[in-house]
Amino acid sequence: MFNKKLLGFSALALLVLAACSSSSATPGPNFNSNQGNISVPDQKAALGGVQAAPTAAPVPAASSAPLASGQNSLIIKTGQLDLQVSDPEGASAQANGIVNTAGGYTAGSSRTGDADTLDISITYRIPVDKWDATLNALHHAAGAGTIKILDEQIQTQDVTAQAVDLDAQLTNLRATEQALLAIMARAGTIADTLAVETQLSNVRGQIEQLQAQRNQLGDQAAMSTLTVQFEATPKTETTAATNNWDLGQTVDDATAALVKVGQIMATALVWLVIVGLPILLVLGVLYLIYRLVRRQRRRVTKKTLGDSPTEETISKI
Repeated sequence: MFNKKLLGFSALALLVLAACSSSSATPGPNFNSNQGNISVPDQKAALGGVQAAPTAAPVPAASSAPLASGQNSLIIKTGQLDLQVSDPEGASAQANGIVNTAGGYTAGSSRTGDADTLDISITYRIPVDKWDATLNALHHAAGAGTIKILDEQIQTQDVTAQAVDLDAQLTNLRATEQALLAIMARAGTIADTLAVETQLSNVRGQIEQLQAQRNQLGDQAAMSTLTVQFEATPKTETTAATNNWDLGQTVDDATAALVKVGQIMATALVWLVIVGLPILLVLGVLYLIYRLVRRQRRRVTKKTLGDSPTEETISKI
């Protein structure tokens, strides 16, 4: 008789487990949004009038998971704020103070560039009820210089339905956990105990997984995320030219250029003396020889043809 009752209890627990393992579970009549006080079905009704103490403690519920009483929605806020400031160091320090005063904290930061091109990016977690006031204060976080808002983007995501669904699944899973604990207390054999423990481990694994998801939603909704970028104001061309000009460096550059010109001229003179002058001498000698030969030919032609006008014209040609 005992084994038949135990078999019936096991079948009942497995049916409850199959019903609550679906991801589309919805709250039932006994749903209570406060996970710390979950309404568990009456053990006597579920187990045929038998009340048994559990042999192990159930998985505890997280305190931050459920929707607060009277809260109609669960909203996750994220944002990006790009600021151009003349003093990135001072502006970021002032922003840190604003967020800390609001009860938030810095989740991460990065920085690139030097003094003239410094770019600081900081990710803040801000309490949702202080979001608007903190964002407005950050619009004026100029440090000791000037500020200009380049870009601002705010996104919101309503996760109320997802949170309610997770709460319902957790409620049903915890009821199944209690039923399995009661069955384990009445198990008469080691085989029955091991079978129930396997199902109980399964249920608790699902509870922990869903609870982690629910806690993450609650954390994201309670502490909004804002990334602020502090970008250094670019220098004007006149200022940049003045800052980059160095008299000593200019003198060095001019001296180096003069030395290079002198080196080029000296090199050209050496080539002219060693290579050009001999070539010019050879060309000069060849030209003189040409002139002498031409003059001699004229004399010979003049003697041969006489002093007639035609001969003179020919000799001139």
